[in-house]
Amino acid sequence: MTPLDAAADLAQVLTEESRLCAQLLAVTDAEEAAIAASDIERLTTLVDEKEQLLELLAALETERMTAITAIALATGRSADALTLTEVADLAAPEARATLLVTGEELRRAGLALADANARNTRLLEASAELVERWTQYLKHVISRSLTYQQDGSAQGPQGRRVLDRTA
Repeated sequence: MTPLDAAADLAQVLTEESRLCAQLLAVTDAEEAAIAASDIERLTTLVDEKEQLLELLAALETERMTAITAIALATGRSADALTLTEVADLAAPEARATLLVTGEELRRAGLALADANARNTRLLEASAELVERWTQYLKHVISRSLTYQQDGSAQGPQGRRVLDRTA
């Protein structure tokens, strides 16, 4: 495989990665809405969809590394040290433009995904904290010495009624 062919292959792989990253960002944004709405069913569906997209991205990563390795072997450079700009310089003009534009799109998508995931993490942490506070509050309320009367009503400390079945 020539460096030109490998660079063209890399351009195709990066284009597909960019498309998948856009889908991943849309799913991540939808996750935020599901978290805010406490829609667990929707969130579960979105997490499954996200996992599928990540599996596809992992497969594309293998293809990307194959193309980079081919370029490195053909040029005598280290695959770890190759930059996208260096690869673009080896490519045909059309592939060069695709590589540079797609590389920038992927960079922006990666930053947007990191931001969206950070927002979702903060929302989930806040939600977990709220649930924990409510749990502690309810444990505190329940732990007070409630007594139940023969008629099924509950009485709190100092004879106060805490539950009225007629309400």
